[in-house]
Amino acid sequence: MQGEICNYIWGMGIKRLFIAIGILSAISAAGQGVRFGLHPVAYASAQGTPYVDVYSTLDASTLAYEMDADSSWSGSLVVRLKMGDKWDALAFKYRSQDSASGAPLLLQKSVLAFEKWSSVPVEVVLRDEVSGQQWRYEDTLTLASEGLYLSPALLLDTLETELDLYQKSGTSVVPMANLGIPLYTKDDVAWYAEVFVDSGQYVLRYQLSDLSGQLVPGTYGFKRLQDGVNPLKIQYNLEGVLSGTYAVELAVLDATGNAVQSKETTFQWFDDNMLSKWEVDGPNLDKEMFEARWGKWFLIQDYLGMIAPIATLSDRRILMNLKDQPDTALAAKFIANFWQNKAPENPEVTWKGYLSIVDKVDEEFGSKTVKGYKTQMGRVFLQYGAPSLVEERPFDGKNYPYQIWQYDQLKSPSTPTQQNQVFIFVDQELIGRQYTLLHSSAIGEVKDHKWQYHLSRHTNAGPNIDATSTKYGRDNFGERISNSLIIGNQGTWFDMYNN
Repeated sequence: MQGEICNYIWGMGIKRLFIAIGILSAISAAGQGVRFGLHPVAYASAQGTPYVDVYSTLDASTLAYEMDADSSWSGSLVVRLKMGDKWDALAFKYRSQDSASGAPLLLQKSVLAFEKWSSVPVEVVLRDEVSGQQWRYEDTLTLASEGLYLSPALLLDTLETELDLYQKSGTSVVPMANLGIPLYTKDDVAWYAEVFVDSGQYVLRYQLSDLSGQLVPGTYGFKRLQDGVNPLKIQYNLEGVLSGTYAVELAVLDATGNAVQSKETTFQWFDDNMLSKWEVDGPNLDKEMFEARWGKWFLIQDYLGMIAPIATLSDRRILMNLKDQPDTALAAKFIANFWQNKAPENPEVTWKGYLSIVDKVDEEFGSKTVKGYKTQMGRVFLQYGAPSLVEERPFDGKNYPYQIWQYDQLKSPSTPTQQNQVFIFVDQELIGRQYTLLHSSAIGEVKDHKWQYHLSRHTNAGPNIDATSTKYGRDNFGERISNSLIIGNQGTWFDMYNN
């Protein structure tokens, strides 16, 4: 999937070199702002002086958009980066014929050379050219070396390019575009690293390990290091390897075998065919054994759907496969194993507590035809907990009934912790409070840059078809949120089981 994205980016002609530097792995600029990341990777030149490759990534779906004369939509983010007395500016531009909810990650690369290893101040200024919003960040970049330097492993996309900018030591080096932990869904995983040696005898050890520290067979190796720059590009085939989180571990060993420098880079790997390889310890569960501890046998498929919101990405893949399988015993085994891993001290009590939450969600968001956990409001509530603030507008002459949920902090097993995120639900059917998720600023959720337009009943008259008020301009949706009902997310009945 990432390879397809990068191919699309190259097709747009985003190839320019810009001089920039930064150390922020990901920036979430306010609750409804852009998602932009700077990923610096430091190397040593043949002369032993440092230089840094910086990969800038933008989630184009988080830009503000305006309609062009040809009825397409365009957005633009200007980035100004300053380090010490050096600075540069770049622009990300994206055009879409319709909604940008499926817009790709846009990637650019910069290279900056230094005269010495030191610490320098970094300033990043972002400006959305459509909304006019601006954000500013400061940090420090520290470059340190004493005649020996090991770069971290840079996880690579499978895309090959002949662009000089993406060549290192005679090989194509295109990173896996991401704004968090890189995700691989294909069998081949590759990485690139360099070691600079001023003088001495050293060996580089490399390996791939899972979260428990277990070595993945066939991924272990050594490279004898020479004086100067030592590049290394390794590719693994993970066919047959269980899905999960893995780490590329690098270590430079001296003549006595001691590790003098080490680096670790984490990524996630998911195999769509994992069900045939999935195994857990312990005996299989029959109907009697399952019902004695975990619940009703005939509800097992429902249980899978109930726990999906709080499952990790890898567990969700397994759940999707299990729902299509006739093997109820295997699904029962997965449910038991899920709770034993999530709450090893008291799995059954935790599971029953979570079921009580599902019941409350069903009362609040369900209907005679749809269970609460199957609704989008119910799913969001189970996955993230109670929102910090809710603004509900059931009777608004200009718009369909809608709710805005705001989270001061968003925690989920499938995404990084996020701050100040919103979810916008709308009831366009006007029957039975069937709210659907229209837009969210959260990672991995649906995005629609025209959500104000889709929320409106379009009863206004004026030159701007996207206007949502009689003043022919956009309402500031959520402007009354300070007067909203405060639900609170401190010690509620959901929080007990959402850790």
